[in-house]
Amino acid sequence: MVEPPFFWEALTKSFTGGLLNANASQAFAWLLLQLVSLPGKASSPYLAVAGSSNILEMILKSPDGETRILGQKIKHALPLDASELHNDAEAKPGGRHDNDHADHREISIMPTADELLSKDRPFFRTADFIDDPKIVSSRYGIHLDNQFRLLREDMLGEIRDELKILTGTKAGRHKGIIVDGLSLAGVRMGTDRKRLPWGVVLRCKEELPHLKKIRPGKRKDFLKDNRHVLRQGNMACLLIDGEPAAFPTIYRDEEELAKTPAAITIQFADDPSLSYALSKMKRAGNVNLVQLDTAIFAYEPFLRRLQEMHDLLLTDELLHWETGKDIKGPSFQPAKVIGALEARSGKDLKDLLHTKKSVVLDESQMNSLCACLLQRVSLVQGPPGTGKSFIGALVAKVLHDSTSQKILVVSFTNHALDQFLEDLMDIGIPSSAMVRLGGKSTDRTKPLMIREQTSVKLNHTQWALIDKLKERLQKHETKLQDAFNRFRATNVQNIHLMEFLEFLSEDLPFFDAFTVPKDKEDGMTRVGEKGKAMSPFYLLNRWIRGENNPGSLQHLQPKGTAAVWKMPRELRQAALIRWQTAILDDLVNEIRDTGRQYNLYQTELDSVFGERDADIIKTKRIIACTTNGGAKYSLAIQAASPGVALIEEAGEILEAHILTSLGPYTEQLIMIGDHKQLRPKCSYELSVEQGDGFDLNRSLFERLILKGFPHVTLTQQHRMRPEISSMIRHLTYPDLTDADSTLQRADLRGFCDNVIFVNHSHPEIELKNGRELNDGRTSSKQNEFEGQMILKCVRYLAQQGYGSDTLVVITPYLGQLKLLRDQLFQENDPILNDLDKFDLVRAGLLTDLSSKTSKPSLRISTIDNYQGEESDIVLVSMTRSNKSHDIGFMAAPERLNVLLSRARDGLIMIGNSETFMNARKGKEVWRK
Repeated sequence: MVEPPFFWEALTKSFTGGLLNANASQAFAWLLLQLVSLPGKASSPYLAVAGSSNILEMILKSPDGETRILGQKIKHALPLDASELHNDAEAKPGGRHDNDHADHREISIMPTADELLSKDRPFFRTADFIDDPKIVSSRYGIHLDNQFRLLREDMLGEIRDELKILTGTKAGRHKGIIVDGLSLAGVRMGTDRKRLPWGVVLRCKEELPHLKKIRPGKRKDFLKDNRHVLRQGNMACLLIDGEPAAFPTIYRDEEELAKTPAAITIQFADDPSLSYALSKMKRAGNVNLVQLDTAIFAYEPFLRRLQEMHDLLLTDELLHWETGKDIKGPSFQPAKVIGALEARSGKDLKDLLHTKKSVVLDESQMNSLCACLLQRVSLVQGPPGTGKSFIGALVAKVLHDSTSQKILVVSFTNHALDQFLEDLMDIGIPSSAMVRLGGKSTDRTKPLMIREQTSVKLNHTQWALIDKLKERLQKHETKLQDAFNRFRATNVQNIHLMEFLEFLSEDLPFFDAFTVPKDKEDGMTRVGEKGKAMSPFYLLNRWIRGENNPGSLQHLQPKGTAAVWKMPRELRQAALIRWQTAILDDLVNEIRDTGRQYNLYQTELDSVFGERDADIIKTKRIIACTTNGGAKYSLAIQAASPGVALIEEAGEILEAHILTSLGPYTEQLIMIGDHKQLRPKCSYELSVEQGDGFDLNRSLFERLILKGFPHVTLTQQHRMRPEISSMIRHLTYPDLTDADSTLQRADLRGFCDNVIFVNHSHPEIELKNGRELNDGRTSSKQNEFEGQMILKCVRYLAQQGYGSDTLVVITPYLGQLKLLRDQLFQENDPILNDLDKFDLVRAGLLTDLSSKTSKPSLRISTIDNYQGEESDIVLVSMTRSNKSHDIGFMAAPERLNVLLSRARDGLIMIGNSETFMNARKGKEVWRK
């Protein structure tokens, strides 16, 4: 095809001259990629062609996404030696699209349109690479890189599927909000009191789709109750004339969203996406905004921190430990206390530990306490009800009293964090030594919140800098609004096109072809249609309309212009778009540069205000936060240099979330959790359960235990009555014993037993419009009969004198949770926690979350989101009931373990035993 080079040279010339249509241009780019990938010297002449900035730039700026992706692959090939190009390109990072780089620190956290259009599988490694002896020296860097790539893919995986549905390449129904008919309206930067990163305002044609049936005066209340509608911080897809152009985030301004017409503010994370989107919107026929499932705020702080991390003191234990290796101790080991503890096994430690109450530890508790104080990295496994948080509180007390170290306390949920802080207060750590980061609290932990602290004020220097930054922001706001208004008002007219073409260096002589010859000096005027004077744009307009000749000026055309008039309509349209874009580029660049500078000042302003938080944190000994809070406040936390990280619920937390909580001064890591309960959440495709080896949801806690890292398991439980604990002892924890406090409990009133299974054969219903997020996004399930039975049980328990605050209703399936919510609403106020609300919305099962009632509150939850909690009486709707014996993710022993271990006094399960006992997958667990 390319030897002899007659065809290749003609094809190259046609491409550079803009004579190829979209399909032919894509074919040229594909062929060039194959040629530069030839082994040895065979690729040399084609590398020279690809190295031409004009050719590569044209491919990279193609309006066709597939062609742009091919351009990125060519670009990635150029710096390499030709002999390397054919070697296992799939196994290396970089070159798949415009956001695929060898170094994870160069990857934009927000995706690009070309990235999501790429059909190549993203690059990431399977988890077993960590044991490869060939990478010992670079293991830490590669591990961070892979954690970043896997976590980012967890964020983007579902968006890829949604995009395929939106663009029609995959069957299905998009469940998010789509707002169409949008137009550019302005820019938004907050107010002088509260500055925001700048955003583009899009105006709707009318009110939001969700608000059409709601009276104007009630719209803001509806939006406050239903925060999933254009949720703050969610990613959105900007569809311009049917093509995904950018993926901005939503800034939620309820005042503007409630108006008619509504206005939506979107914020762009990177300059190329902004420039491309603005240029396309300017000439677009149709602009739509599609809300996507992914909440960027749940990922961005961790991904950013993984890009920033360089040093970690604990790599010997976390990445290089092998069986037989000694585990080092921290430099601040409280040796006296450890010695005294070992000498007082089985005795009251109240005086030694200076606690308010008596403390007598059993052998496993004493061993775990000593291990946590002795080792740089320690693991405490706490089966359900064994009081693992109490051990964590004792560890924190000893370290607080006997060392000068600051302790970072991290948990997965707000519930667990507040409970742990209350334990610390109860055990004798003064409130003044603690700070709680984040926006939630209980009544007792509210005074610990950072916004409640008033001891630290900003100084005069800081206020002077704030005033200066506000002044700069005001100037840039004016400049940005002016540039945007000029951009919005500009129409590319014929005179602009001709001025641009006069200095355009393309192979075809467009300017010569479109220039109408000047009238002669004999007083004669050249006329066109209807005898009117000929427009200076007569030839340009003919060409734009698709005419194939210069009309009455045919005889005056310069030589070489015939090819201009032979261009097909499709290529003319592409050339026009190219020229118009180039003309608008100056204004777009002005907006981009001014906006970038504005955001730099805005970030600097935030950081000055953040210095107050950092100064408060530095004064505290205990810094407490959820994993999200830890990533959000990472700079302020690391400025305080905590030497200890104490991780609660460590079995439920992704490894990336724990790694990002460790700073350059973290000398001790204490993890308390249980790897026999549910793993962290991630997309099914990357999970241990999927079996492809990526294992994103294998926690650091579980990974180390499976490797044989020494750990202590607590053995005495204080939660469940013996009839309940005997089940998890048989299934999972053979060494578990019952504390005396569990032995003499009153029987469940009105029932013949304290553990009951109500068997039935009523079939489940499959929900085609609801996905099960933790089961490979399969359809969710409901069981109407079980819903009715749960309702009757709740009524009956109320008749026996049990208040709704002593009950909880749990179920594995989101579809059943929705059904239970609807049915129980007749007589109760079913309470969902934030995690369940979020999951129901993502699954497409809930639209209105408002709840205003005086009925008694009753907690309902999925099993997965009730881990770590407990109740006197637990009612379980098992949901699955089918003749094919399919129990889906209920085959996981970890989920059954959590289900059976939530109740203190009574457990009532409603399900089809035949379906579970004969399950295709998991029956061996249920038959135990």
